[in-house]
Amino acid sequence: MALSPDTECFECFKRGFSDFTARAGLPPEDCDRLIAMVNENLEKGLTPPVAGTESWALLRELSKTGSDIFAGEKKHFTKQMLLHYDRLKTTFLNSRNPESRALAAGTWCNLVDSGQGTPLPKIQDLVQTFSTPLTVDRSTEFLESLRQADTLLVLGDNAGETVIDRLFLDITSFRGNRYYMTRELPVMNDATVSDAEMAGLDLVAELVSSGIDVPAVIPEMLTGKAKQIYDSADIILAKGQGNLEGLFGLNDSRVYHSFVVKCPVVSRATGIPMGSGVFCRLAGTGGKIAYL
Repeated sequence: MALSPDTECFECFKRGFSDFTARAGLPPEDCDRLIAMVNENLEKGLTPPVAGTESWALLRELSKTGSDIFAGEKKHFTKQMLLHYDRLKTTFLNSRNPESRALAAGTWCNLVDSGQGTPLPKIQDLVQTFSTPLTVDRSTEFLESLRQADTLLVLGDNAGETVIDRLFLDITSFRGNRYYMTRELPVMNDATVSDAEMAGLDLVAELVSSGIDVPAVIPEMLTGKAKQIYDSADIILAKGQGNLEGLFGLNDSRVYHSFVVKCPVVSRATGIPMGSGVFCRLAGTGGKIAYL
């Protein structure tokens, strides 16, 4: 049961590619062309991450400002979050539940998302959200499961968010196998392997690319090492709405989702209000998705 696209998905892509093509130095007619390609795929019923893949590939090819149009923002957010790293680590370690605090902060970092063509948050404003309770928080259950696991796989999302993912892996008591999966190619401000290395994630986990040109992890598309790691992981932490859309409806009890509800389509599908910070598992019940 994949996440069904809605007319709102087209409007979201339209806002996004209007910004993306401007960043790429492309004329309005290229924007119209890319959006038309997305709309055709949405009308076929493709999920949003897959529907935009062809347009992103063409955007990288046509771009006059380089294939990674968010390279500057990704570097900026990563460096700025690293400046907060030591202070945040101390704050979390001195709190009552350090690992849960770090997981909640990682959830709020999903606000660093360029996908809807909206301005990225200011670093200081983002950091201030870290103490805000999540609307749905099952991090305690996640940590209990993690204590029984041998292998953890984190499915990464945005650059900058990577720094807080590293912080959790730095302070957690889990000492099993750790893998961090990134995007294969630049798409929006999602992290690639090089972006994860900039955040220092290679110090706390083995980095692996998904190997697929989609801003989501879609299990049936994985091959090689990425598939082997995904299939053998005892517990999976899926970051962001993109990975939520890629895994939606699979009812894999290993998967915990960490995201902020940023669109009405996801809000309706999950029954969780817009703007909510969410850390939980999702499962299909009676044709609907419920959070656990």
